[in-house]
Order: sequence, then structure tokens, then C-alpha cells
Amino acid sequence: EKDLLHSTRTIMEDSAAPTASSSNPPASSKAKRKGGGGAAGRGTRTPAKIVSVFPGDQVDLKSTPTRLGIGVMQDESDRVIATRYGVLRKTGGNRVWVDSYMKRYIAAAGDWVLGVIVEKHHDGYRIDIGEDKPARLPALSFEGATKRNKPNLEIGTLMYCTVVMANKHMETELSCISPFVKKEWVTGQTLFGPVKNGYSFKCSLRLARSLMQPKNYVLHCLGELLKYELAIGLNGQVWVNAGSELEIILITCAIKNSEFMKDTDVEKMVEIIVSRGLDIADSS
Repeated sequence: EKDLLHSTRTIMEDSAAPTASSSNPPASSKAKRKGGGGAAGRGTRTPAKIVSVFPGDQVDLKSTPTRLGIGVMQDESDRVIATRYGVLRKTGGNRVWVDSYMKRYIAAAGDWVLGVIVEKHHDGYRIDIGEDKPARLPALSFEGATKRNKPNLEIGTLMYCTVVMANKHMETELSCISPFVKKEWVTGQTLFGPVKNGYSFKCSLRLARSLMQPKNYVLHCLGELLKYELAIGLNGQVWVNAGSELEIILITCAIKNSEFMKDTDVEKMVEIIVSRGLDIADSS
């Protein structure tokens, strides 16, 4: 185990700085994840226009229905203004928020979060999601749960939930009911609920939000070389599971290293980490 940890640290140090290496995938890599394309077939991405806002700046929504996220609010005159400095972001689902480098998580309705159960009561649970106070998860906020048939979770269980109510004057409320996956909790195939096995780690809120983007580059590169599962919480918590403990370590290292890298450097870094990590596994 000491040799494995020492080798992993060496991989992280070597891959943190961009180096000139071959762009071809390593020969010893595992099977590719379904849907991944080759590196040669990817074209150069056109960077989106960056719009910076300051507190008090008015946000132009072009008269379209919009869901307001963190960093924006509607004032008394029905204007939408920014409440913090950062980059204005928009999604295809008409959601608007301000992306800034923050360490403290402030819950917003619609966020997907990872947290640990810290209290257990007859009517629900209290979950630590990184705020100053634990959030509340009602016992019946599971798909198909009833008073007689509901989950019995223990303290310390890692949960994947969505925020349904966030107000600075009230307790944050969570739910494990998904509008996308209509599977009952007893099947174990729900989108939200307890997360088992794998490994969870903390990251910056900015990195967590970038990982949620459909075209995140580091996840795309990892998906070409390894098979893995990922649950991303916008509160800066990430859960990963893969075929082996070594692969979990490699994926975690690659995600953490990618935060301040360019796409070209990310591709090289992922290839270095995966190839050297799998070489260690083959030699042992």
C-alpha cells in the first residue's frame, strides 16, 4: 500500500505540469466507455463569450422565462440584478447564475448536492451539505415512500439529493424524488438516494459546477480510457466509483488536477495519469 500511495503521489506531481507527450491513448488502457470518440476526431471548440458582472449590474434576460440561481436576484422593481462579482452563466434550461470562486456553499433551489446524514428522527433526517446548519430531508421525500414503507437510513450514510427549498430565513429542505427517473426507492435504481461503495472527495464550487456541464473535457477524456460512475454535488462534493481502487484514485487525481488547465493540457495530463497508473497495476 505504501508503494501504491508513493507512486500515486509521483503521478500527481508529474502530471500537474503540462509535458510534451503522445496524444495517442496508452496501449495498456482499459475498455473505452460507450459513446466516447477518438482524440483525432475532436475539433477545436469555439470559446463562448464571457460576460462579467458586478454587484448591482442589471442582467438582461431578453424577456424569456428564467430560473434564477446563485448570484442573481429580482429586486422590488422586478429587475434582475447581480449580487456578486463573477461570470454570468446560462444553460439551455433557461437557468442563470453567477459563476465565482467561492469556498462557502449557499444552497439554491434546484441544486444537486451530496451530504452525510448527521441526525436521524422519526419524521426525517438532517444532512450536512456544507452550510452553517444541516439541511432537512423528510422521511417521505423518496419515490414511492409511504408511512409504512420508507427507507431506514443510518447516521453517516452518504446521500445524493436535490434542493427543493432554500431561504436564508428558513431551513434548507432536500428531496430524493427525481422528475427524470420514476423508479421507486426499493428498486435501488433511483437517481437520488443513498450512495454506496466508491469514494467521495471535496473540491471547489467552481470545479463542481464545471463538472456538471455536458461537454466537460476532463470527464470526456477519462471516459475514453476508463469506465466509471460519477455523482457531482454543486456543494463541492464528488463521488466516484470504478472497477478498482486504483482506477478510483486515478480518476480523482485527474479531476482535481484539471481545474486550472487548458483543454490541450488536460488531455495530456489524463493520458499520463492513466498510462502510468495502469503500468503500476500491471507491474504489481
